[in-house]
Parts: sequence; C-alpha cells; structure tokens
Amino acid sequence: MSTAIGAAPRTAPVTLDLVIPFFNEEEVLATLLTRLRSAFSAERLRAQGVSAVRYLLIDDGSSDGSAAVLAAAIQDGLPATLVRFSRNFGHQNAVSAGLALSKADVVAIIDADLQDPPELVLDMVALWRDGYDVVYARRRRRAGSLLKRVGYALFYRLIALLADVRIPLDSGDFSLLDRRVVRAMGALPETLRFPRILRAWVGFRQTGIDYDRPERGQGTAKYTFIKLYRLATDGVTSASVRPLQLAQVFSVTYLAVIVVLGALVLAFPRWPELGVPPWALACYLLILSGNFVQVFCMYILGAYVGRTYLETKGRPPYVIMEVVEPLATGGERAR
Repeated sequence: MSTAIGAAPRTAPVTLDLVIPFFNEEEVLATLLTRLRSAFSAERLRAQGVSAVRYLLIDDGSSDGSAAVLAAAIQDGLPATLVRFSRNFGHQNAVSAGLALSKADVVAIIDADLQDPPELVLDMVALWRDGYDVVYARRRRRAGSLLKRVGYALFYRLIALLADVRIPLDSGDFSLLDRRVVRAMGALPETLRFPRILRAWVGFRQTGIDYDRPERGQGTAKYTFIKLYRLATDGVTSASVRPLQLAQVFSVTYLAVIVVLGALVLAFPRWPELGVPPWALACYLLILSGNFVQVFCMYILGAYVGRTYLETKGRPPYVIMEVVEPLATGGERAR
C-alpha cells in the first residue's frame, strides 16, 4: 500500500502499547502469552523499529483466576501493567481505560480471546510508518454461528447507514492508533464512550487491513445476545441523532397517510349499506396505526433519553481497584 497522501514516512524508533481488555479468560491466557511473546519477539520488534512494547491488561471485573495468572507473569518479567476494575464495567469501558492509561507513540487494541491475531499488529505498524494515523482491522470473513455472523453484519451496516461520519464496515475495536489520535479521543467529553465510533469521528488519516477472524479457540464467548443488543443500541445512539430524525419523518409520513386514508374511507359510497359509519372506520384506522407509530417513536426516544440521563449523572465510566506493575529490579508492585 502506498504512503498516505500528504504524509511523510515515519522512520524513527517508536514505543508500542497493547491494550488488551479481558473478562474471565483464564483458559486462554497461557496461549495468549505464548502468542504475544512470539508475535513481539526482539527480532520482529527490531524489524519494525519498535524500541519497546508494553501490554496494558485491563481486567473488567473477572471472577476467575485471570488476574492471578497475569500477575505471576508480570513477576516473571512480562512487560505489562495489569489494571483491575472493582467490578464488571463492560468491554468498551475497558478499552477506554486502556487508551487513557497508554503512553506509547502508537497504541494497539486487541481482544484477549485471540480472535484478533496479535501477529497482525506489526503489519499495522508498517502501515502507520507509511503515514497513516489509524489502521483498523477489517474482517474479511468471520467464524461462528450463522445467526451471530448475520447479526454483526447487520449491526455494522446499520451503524454505517445512520452515522454522521464514515464508519468502516466490519471493523471493530481491533486497531492501531497514533498518539495524537489517542489524545484527541481522550479529549472528548462524553462519559459513555464507544471507542470505535470516536475513532472514526476524530478523523485523521485512516486505512484498513483485511484479515479472517478465527473462531475462539478456548473459553466461552462473553458477549451474550443481550450484551450485543446493548452494544448495538449504544453504538447507534453514539454515532448519530438520525434515528430521532427518522422518528420525526415517520410521524409526518404517518399523518399524511392517515389523512389520505381517512379521505378515501369517507368518500367510499357503500359504507351506509354495510352498516358501518364512515367516521367509526376512520377512527379505528387512526387508533390502530397510531399505536404502532407511538411505540416506535418512544422506543427511539427512550434510547436517547436513557443515554442522556446517564451522561448527566457524571459518574466515571469505570473504577480501578488495583494496578500491578513490574518493578525496575524485577518482581511486581501493586497499588
């Protein structure tokens, strides 16, 4: 791929942070650590001019032994910081915490379940060196049930259709961000954060890299259909106010249709012969169709009102209970 238009290639050594949110992933952590050590070996880092790598491991309130496994790995020399939430605050908040705590020149976001292959991150660094500020991973194909594949495909296309900015299709949180992009996202004031939407909103030079998303190798998926529904609702309300505008258009269209139908009903000459007063039929049509429109509009309005209510509370999106860091002389430090 060619260098980004108007950007000079970046040749200086850089530091890299990997934001890795997780929730009850004890079963997959051994494999994850092995893959990380292989993907970010000294030889591979030198080849891309990465002077140092750090893993920001964000524990979203796990109740299994995940934190203990990672704390032991840090004690054994893993270049990582383990951040533990006081409870489960959600994947998007875990990603936001990792971005807020990152300090490196470039920051990558991957999932702990290895459906985001860590080996792809250094390929993203290569595109960043070509002048791109955001490199997002675009799913060419994804494993999993047909229902989930269809659901995700519809979700991304709905977001792209409704959003006020261009949202790349089939691209989740898996991405690489330049430091100034992370800084711009962090400066945005909202509490309820949807990083992949904010990433698109701040702009800068963006490009995608295609990959095939594999099936989860170990453990169980943490996104239930209820959580996916909430994610979709948060994504749509975060991306745009077009659903509210759609409700307005729908209401006006409904009024026009009812006026036309009412005129046709009142003009039909045979209603008296059938024993049905025209005004009664017109009222029935008005009430029946009006209920549907009201429910539809209230559903859309409720999503925005609920989000506004949570924003006005001003509560932090997460609470950090503990931070485990490596000591300069080895071992670990908790605070």
